[in-house]
Amino acid sequence: MDQLFFDLFGQVPGTSTAMIVSLSALSTVLSGLALVLLAVRSDLGWWAKVLSVFAGPLTIALLYTYADLVHALPLMAVAAYGLWRFSKYPTAGRFGRDVRVRGASARAVAWGVALVLAFTALGLGQMLTSGLAFSPAAWGLWANAALGAVVTAGFVGIAHGIRAAWLAVAAASAGFIALFFANQPALATLGALVLQLFAALYGWWAWRPAPAEAAPAAADEAYPPSPYTT
Repeated sequence: MDQLFFDLFGQVPGTSTAMIVSLSALSTVLSGLALVLLAVRSDLGWWAKVLSVFAGPLTIALLYTYADLVHALPLMAVAAYGLWRFSKYPTAGRFGRDVRVRGASARAVAWGVALVLAFTALGLGQMLTSGLAFSPAAWGLWANAALGAVVTAGFVGIAHGIRAAWLAVAAASAGFIALFFANQPALATLGALVLQLFAALYGWWAWRPAPAEAAPAAADEAYPPSPYTT
């Protein structure tokens, strides 16, 4: 069992690092599940996102450092906001919502950039205030925080029915995979990120515009109507 844990997470079981890595992987899996459910416009997706934040950032902060609550609590707020925002759409079935899908306006893009900047700063947390984030070898910290911020901003966009937000989450997931490949990632973490990537692509596909209704025949559009038609 210990060998299996090491193969999946790349850590010796029982250590704090092993716990953090495993909780992070579980959080990413739940985030991927949330995306799958949101792709079919289900409220349950936001509850899965709540569980994702609770299982990962929130639990890690409560177990090891309360300072990380500065990042975990806003993430929980985003999940709660998405649940509230979906409640504004008409119901469609038991848990579904008739989400009005729209394009990304200049205002939405500006808000997305602002959210990415804010959540990047929150993700760095004490590393930003202590100056560690400005060390020469800190590019990985910035990349990790920025990619996580893009995923979070993408969820906000999904809450507003913006189809392009799915591509933002997919791009950030692909960036995470590339970043983790360069650092010999744990197989469980890599698999969870692949799940998140494909779930985001599925959501982008599922939210495509519905086929236009067939145009009426030319004879039906003729005016005045022919006296020889019935």
